[in-house]
This record gives sequence, C-alpha cells and structure tokens, in this order.
Amino acid sequence: MERREFIKATALASSGLFALKNMSSSAWAASSTANGMPYSSLGRTGVQVSKLGIGTAPLGRDNTDIPKVNDIIAKAIDEGINYMDTAPNYANGEAERRLGHALKGKRDKVFIVTKTEADTYEGTMELLENSLKHIQTDHVDLVHLHNLGHLERWKGLDFAFSKKGAMGALRKARQQGKVRFIGASGHLHPSRFHYAIDSGEIDVMMNAVNFVNQHTYDFEHKVWARAQEKNIGLVAMKVLGGNQDNEFRLPKEDYENAIRYALSLQGLCTAVIGINKMAHLDQLLETFRRVDALDEEEFLAVAQRGLDLLKADESLRTAHGLPVT
Repeated sequence: MERREFIKATALASSGLFALKNMSSSAWAASSTANGMPYSSLGRTGVQVSKLGIGTAPLGRDNTDIPKVNDIIAKAIDEGINYMDTAPNYANGEAERRLGHALKGKRDKVFIVTKTEADTYEGTMELLENSLKHIQTDHVDLVHLHNLGHLERWKGLDFAFSKKGAMGALRKARQQGKVRFIGASGHLHPSRFHYAIDSGEIDVMMNAVNFVNQHTYDFEHKVWARAQEKNIGLVAMKVLGGNQDNEFRLPKEDYENAIRYALSLQGLCTAVIGINKMAHLDQLLETFRRVDALDEEEFLAVAQRGLDLLKADESLRTAHGLPVT
C-alpha cells in the first residue's frame, strides 16, 4: 500500500472520517471581517463572532496582573476579536473580575460567555449574579452548562434541565434579560451531549477539539455531526491542547496545523484559546490572518501526526479527563 493510501486508511479508521468529509476551503470562508479578523455566524443565534476567541482562564493566574490583562483585552478588541470566554471557577472568580475591569467602556464591543457548574436553580442563579457583578455588566450573552460530561457535577441531567435545575434558572434569567443564549461546554464524556442536543434548548456547544483528540474524545464524530444538523453554534476549545504553565500543551512545531485543523471543520464558528501573554496574542493574530484551510492530503498528514503523538505520549489519550466515550 502506498504511503498516502496507508495514511488515509489509518485516519479514517481512527475517527478522521467526519473531519475529512466536512473540511474544505469553504469552511474557512468568513461571512465578514473586521481588521482582517474573519467572522462567522454563531449557529442559530445569528450573532457574528470572530473566528478567534479569547479564553480568560489564564488571565486569572497569579503571574498575570490587571495592567497586563487590560493591555491584552484592549489589543484583542482593537484587532477585531469580539468573543470572550470566562467562568466563575477560573481562579475563584478572578478571571471574571479582571475581564470586567478590562471591559470598562468596551462592553458593547464584545460577546461575553460565562458558565454555571451548579445543577440546581438556586446555585445557578447565585453564580450568574456573581458573574454579572464580577464582569460589571447587566447581562451576559451566553451561559454554558459547564463541563456537562462531569458525572459528579451533573449527576442527573433530567434534574439539571428541569424547572428546579440549572436550566430552569437560565430560562428565567433569559426572560429577565440577564442571559441571551444558553450553551453546554465540556471536554470529556461526549455521549452525554446528546441529551443537550435532544433538549432543543442548547444554542451553542463548546468542546475539546484538536487533531490529536479526534482519535480519542472525537467530539467531531460523536457529537458535532448531529449538533451541526440542528444549527447549534460550534465552538472549539483545547485547540492547542490547553494552556498549562503558561504554554500550550501540544508541541510548538504543530501549532499552525493545530489551528488549521480546527478552522477547517465545517460548522466551526470560533476557536477559543486561553492566553495570558501578549506574545501569544500576537502569534495567534498573525496565524489566523495568514493560514488557509487544510486540503485533503494535508488533513491526512495531520491526522497521522495526531496518531504519532498519541503513540509518543499516552497521557494525551485522556488529557481532558475520563471517560472518552
């Protein structure tokens, strides 16, 4: 078997089929641009969001101060980025507080995403009110049910989606104008997300997606194929493996192809990448504005590279927790 055919067979056998069938140059096409930053519609919300989103978890760390956060957020907005993702449990609320400080006078320029990790009505309402206070706003644009695959946090999905659960609180908050849209996020246990899809109430879904994890967690196959049919906005996280110790987990030599892989997937609305260095923002901006979609042969090579990385580092198989099914 020729090398190219072998790579293709391996990729398809290892969960690359959805990605291969659903990646093309048209996936990269933006509906609009701002300062050279491509934008696309966030699924059925209809909101135009930048293809690059800022993840704020690293901005809450001890080695990052308020002036640095202010500079990063200000530059991101000036460069056309309007998608900002945060959560109450990022540094015990510090990421939200720093984001709120940085957004003074700029609230109308961004789409703010936060999360709830409480499955009860009361718990979610309390977290939301705290988030609004921290971010210094009267509403957020999107609230995710945070890490929906976490079995201890979300013990019973029937309860979480009931009037007494987290979804009951988010429905009420939406009626009050405190929340515009509702989503679900997670980086493990893909099968649980079908409950969220079946509910008909999820507007956006954020999952761990990268060229390595397509062979393990495989949200592309297991979840996104159905979510795309429902016009649910698809958001990628962990595109570079996650930000650990202020650096990305995947090897530096794979940085560009990791971004190209994610942005080549049809249905992908934005890729959220956590940063706390201006150098990271500069590199992301340069890469997003320069690269194009993977072609079929490039995709197959990148899929094979993902398999090679899994063989070299077994920890990547469960990098985002268990289970992977």
